[in-house]
Amino acid sequence: MAGVRSGELNAAAPDLAPIVREYEHELAEGDFIDWSGTLALATSAIAGQDRHRLVGLPTLLLDVAIRNEAEFGFLSAFISAARETLATVPAGDMETLHQFRDRLGFKVNDLDLSAGEPNDALARLQRHLFNEHEKPPEIESGDQIEIFSAPGEGRECVEIARRILLLARDGLPFDRMAVLLRSADLYRSHLAEAFSRSGIPVHFARGAVRPEPAGRAFCCLLDCASEGLSAGRFAEYLSLGQVPDAVAGEPPEAPLQGDLWVAPDAETAPISTIAGTSDSTTVPAQSRAVSEPSDRPVRDGHLRAPRRWERLLVEAAVIGGSDRWRRRLDGLANDLRRRLDATEGQEDAQAAAISRELDDLTAFSCFALPLIDELENLPISATWREWLDRLSALAARSLRRPQRVLAVLAELQPMASVGPVTLDEILAVLRSLLLEAAEPPSSQRHGKLFVGTIESARGLSFEAVFVPGLAEKMFPKKIVEEPILLDVVRARLGSGLATNRSRLDQERLALALAVGAAERRMFFSYPRVDLDQSRPRVPSFYALEAVRSAEGRLPDFAELTRRAETVAASRLGWPAPDDPNEAIDDAEHDLAVLGGLMGLTDGGAGRARYLLGANPYLARALRNRYQRWNRGWTVADGLLSSSADVRSLMAKHALNARGYSPTALQTFSRCPYSFFLHAIQRIAPRDIAFAIDDLDPLQRGSLIHDVQFALFARLTAERLLPVRPGNLERAGALLEEVMVGVTDRYEDELAPAIDQVWQNAVTEIRADLREWLRRMSEDTSGFVPKHFELSFGLARRADRGEADPKSVSDAVLLDCGIRLRGSIDLVERHPSGLLRVVDHKTGRNAGVGEAVIEGGKSLQPVLYALAAEKMFEDDKVSEGRLYFCTSAGQFSEQIVALDQRARDAALDVATIIGRAIERPFLPAAPAEGQCGQCDYRAVCGPYEEIRSARKPQSDLDTLQTLRAWE
Repeated sequence: MAGVRSGELNAAAPDLAPIVREYEHELAEGDFIDWSGTLALATSAIAGQDRHRLVGLPTLLLDVAIRNEAEFGFLSAFISAARETLATVPAGDMETLHQFRDRLGFKVNDLDLSAGEPNDALARLQRHLFNEHEKPPEIESGDQIEIFSAPGEGRECVEIARRILLLARDGLPFDRMAVLLRSADLYRSHLAEAFSRSGIPVHFARGAVRPEPAGRAFCCLLDCASEGLSAGRFAEYLSLGQVPDAVAGEPPEAPLQGDLWVAPDAETAPISTIAGTSDSTTVPAQSRAVSEPSDRPVRDGHLRAPRRWERLLVEAAVIGGSDRWRRRLDGLANDLRRRLDATEGQEDAQAAAISRELDDLTAFSCFALPLIDELENLPISATWREWLDRLSALAARSLRRPQRVLAVLAELQPMASVGPVTLDEILAVLRSLLLEAAEPPSSQRHGKLFVGTIESARGLSFEAVFVPGLAEKMFPKKIVEEPILLDVVRARLGSGLATNRSRLDQERLALALAVGAAERRMFFSYPRVDLDQSRPRVPSFYALEAVRSAEGRLPDFAELTRRAETVAASRLGWPAPDDPNEAIDDAEHDLAVLGGLMGLTDGGAGRARYLLGANPYLARALRNRYQRWNRGWTVADGLLSSSADVRSLMAKHALNARGYSPTALQTFSRCPYSFFLHAIQRIAPRDIAFAIDDLDPLQRGSLIHDVQFALFARLTAERLLPVRPGNLERAGALLEEVMVGVTDRYEDELAPAIDQVWQNAVTEIRADLREWLRRMSEDTSGFVPKHFELSFGLARRADRGEADPKSVSDAVLLDCGIRLRGSIDLVERHPSGLLRVVDHKTGRNAGVGEAVIEGGKSLQPVLYALAAEKMFEDDKVSEGRLYFCTSAGQFSEQIVALDQRARDAALDVATIIGRAIERPFLPAAPAEGQCGQCDYRAVCGPYEEIRSARKPQSDLDTLQTLRAWE
């Protein structure tokens, strides 16, 4: 950009010269021109016969900077053609001053020398900034210069907005104030939010940036292709509402390449042209008469039934891969058809719901699968020309309003011959261009606060100027030598190439320009906390220099930090000022009011009552919060009600009225409200299929149980039970066969992201199961496996052949009053006729020696033994056994004899839980440490242990009795 050509680099930088030569060749071949070429063309036009009518007139150059030889050449020719020229140069711009005085021969008049020594702090700051040769006398800066800090950039911008509002209340117009930025990208979004909250009209000198939904949706599609047709990325694309209004089942066909006309770029087209361009005229509109409206899979940019398509992706367990997409969607469709057939002659509502879900799945498949095929067919590597053609067609087919994406792709046409490049390289280029769209600045800035870079304020002045980001490594920026072309070589080349020295001068000049733009007030600020890195920030030494220049003394960093914190009493945990009148919006005002009341001895009773009438939702939230922290039990603490209607509803959930699993009943001891949400409301965390990095405990346990069930079935079929040393080899071979089949199925379902991690997990499981089988062959207890996965109350599991033939579809009613459902891993029979119930565990054994129900947290041995007793009335069940069948549990066991003590424990469980459901009294009263591992922490919050401890503990006596059981 400085006009240095390849020939000049041959001697100074021979490694760089070929790159610049190739760059020049590309410019010439494509008939392109860069900035230095533009300046050279303008310079030749000045010397030509047919020059512009403004050339040669008296000229005023208002704060025009000269940075390199290309700019100097143009300006020199322009000035030479003018009859007379007046130029103004900021006092700190020594490089430009050198160019005008020493090379162009301008006579310099230093206005600071004729003005004399200033008396006020702002003028002293402007006069003495970075002038180490003069020591101004000490004075107080008063209110002309203010330095403040805030915890983070966002809060810093809020404090800026607060001061702007205070200045406006004192009569200062918004257009006489400015926020000048050195780190525009870092502060732009924070400033936009703060000014939007405070209602301050803003003029962004370089325009604003807004999220571009079409571009984001298109990037999601490309990410979907890059990540192996990821279902999560495709769901993200659908959620952005950019789906085209397809009417014939499939996405619309892409228009011909010649029909993909796009509007010109806003930077090169007249505003009137852009304003007259509408989305409906850029790409041919799609016919809306292809099909009846009820058959349309897409309506108004969303797949029909948008609240259900994500659940369809989850239920189908689609993770990635074209074959998997079809297999999973077809599998879900077949499952829905089976369920629909099973409802024949039953409730019409259930059949209608399944039918509607099947229609939604059909519509979703018709729309999604063609796009998945197109994404899969994208090239692995190709030239930009091929990529641009394919991506333009994809955008026109997959986006409701593709104009912005097509415009960006059109701008990249000069790169057509470059390549081959991969999709990841394409994405690296497109993300920065598509995710956000620039909005041009408003044509009229009067009446609005000026926000722009410091350079954009050259030649302008304001009564009040704000400069944020005066922290170390932010302003000044960290200066690093350019490794491609070192400073020593740059100095040898000349041409005004930037060096570390000139970069430092530019940082100093930026502060001088910002200070020089202020007429009455100057505000410096910095974030005292880096929220991203969770570490403190210190003010820049430029802030120290500002104080020295204005007040004549140099404070240390500690003093400046205390001073900045005192000016703005902003706390990270309380985003509001001390004075409600200084709030920038309603939320800050309310917090400021509450903050003042909390320090009063009487709590300021009644002074915040206006909040209850401000918003009905806020009033309900505040009343609920009060009730939860109140010292008595209230309806806000869980399900606590004496209403006859509530009792009637809960009667349907009595322990003898519907089936409960031991796992569900165990949650009561941990927390009654968790039991209510899990077992009665049946609320569960959303299950999302994703490519795993490692097996979690639940997945590992499911895999081991499936292998054990399949192995017992094979052993039974070949009459190899019980396994003994004599048939252990054959049993081991069957184990290997079963392992291969089960792990292949799980690998397809879980789609592990890292194959080696998956193989390591399978190897560990195989080793555990081999050891489990070996120990089984050496068992001398006399018990022989008889029934495997004996289920009761799990009709669908039995219908799918995933349970023992002796399984029953109805739940089992125990003598203690619990209607139990579940699946017993293994029932063993002794030659004496005794039965033993075994529940396999795949984790660690954290149990207590002779525990029966372990405080209500381990109910399987007792309840499953009682269930087996009911199912096999002619046999006697002697005990329940927890067998930890992996190395993690050290192949240990816990045996619970089915004696009177165990029956009493089951009766206590049924009585305590049954009464809690009947009352109902199901509060959030977690056992110690349970909140940290609860699935419903997002519902209750993290403080339920503290809250419940404030309530009357006598109401929890029965719960404590259950927890006291060994």
